Amino acid sequence: MKIEGKRIVLGITGSIAAYKTIELLRALKKKGAEVRVAVTPYALKFVTPLTLEVLSGYSVYREVVPESSPEIRHTTLSAWGELFLVAPATANTIAKIACGIADTPVTDLALCFGRGIICPAMNVKMYENPITQGNLKKLKELGWEVVEPSSGYLACGDEGKGRLAEIEDILDAVSYWFTPKLLKGKKVVVTAGATREYIDPVRFISNPSSGKMGFSIAKAARAAGAEVTLITGNTHLRTPYGVKRIDVETVEEMKEAALSEFEKADIYISSAAIGDYRPLKRAPEKIKKGQERLVIELERTPDILKLIGERKKDGQLVVGFAAETKDLLKNAREKLKKKNLDGIVANDVKKGIFGSDQTEVVFITEKGETHLKGSKEDVALEIIRLISEL
Repeated sequence: MKIEGKRIVLGITGSIAAYKTIELLRALKKKGAEVRVAVTPYALKFVTPLTLEVLSGYSVYREVVPESSPEIRHTTLSAWGELFLVAPATANTIAKIACGIADTPVTDLALCFGRGIICPAMNVKMYENPITQGNLKKLKELGWEVVEPSSGYLACGDEGKGRLAEIEDILDAVSYWFTPKLLKGKKVVVTAGATREYIDPVRFISNPSSGKMGFSIAKAARAAGAEVTLITGNTHLRTPYGVKRIDVETVEEMKEAALSEFEKADIYISSAAIGDYRPLKRAPEKIKKGQERLVIELERTPDILKLIGERKKDGQLVVGFAAETKDLLKNAREKLKKKNLDGIVANDVKKGIFGSDQTEVVFITEKGETHLKGSKEDVALEIIRLISEL
């Protein structure tokens, strides 16, 4: 998702995780955002103003009442910025923001902005304390986006939830903030990745799908304000920020999850590369190498998208994918009608899209077609926009 040209004020507080903010600042700049930095006094125990100034290109806001400048920086920065991002946010700063206390550059800015993104980082006991949880709940009610910390080994030696969220999750939250909420209040189910059908315990029939397109669509739908469930085949891709993930392996498992989740969905997007055939019999043990030829009898797998189309109710929207090697538009249009779809995304797999970060597709509805080309993330955003228009 694009944040190029966006104006972000980054607030850093006195957590050991402050060192990770250097990487976050670089990542935001790399994506084209303009970033200015504010710090609490204790943040400077972990990062230096010089480092932050070199990376951001601006002086660091570190004194509420500076001795040498008449500028009231919390008001000028809040007027300049489009987003206030606090990462890491200590329990102390979270409590102050929740109570409206303004005694540091970061808390002053929080009061001026009124809302933004906050990324907690602290000891697990501090994080789980009912007071901290109550403060975070209050901030959410006031319009703050809270990026939940991750679990793991903490600086103090404890283990549990309290580590600063991964940089990619924070970047996703920033993208989410700036993306128009075209699907706000909608429940979206996305299928992604390839299924596997086992011949024996160590061999299976599958395809080269990486799941990148489906994951990009899930990410774009979440950024557009939807509640998203992602049902995925085998993949090593990171779960998009704020998305519920269900892992499956076989077509039968995909079918069970898809039909269950579709019941409560407003929109169903089938981008998974689901196998059309499976072995009629699965060998209980590994098939040993011996005979020159091995014949495996296959049977059709359930047509999940057809089942979904048949169960579609008024108000539900179903979009499929058509991966073809010839007669792309003809085959896609036939699939659109045959499976009772509202839209279909057609792509020519001979163009080497499997595993690539780039793609080229045609979005087809009864009213016409739209050609899309570019990165899978950009194309996913356009697909979500077109679906919102439906």
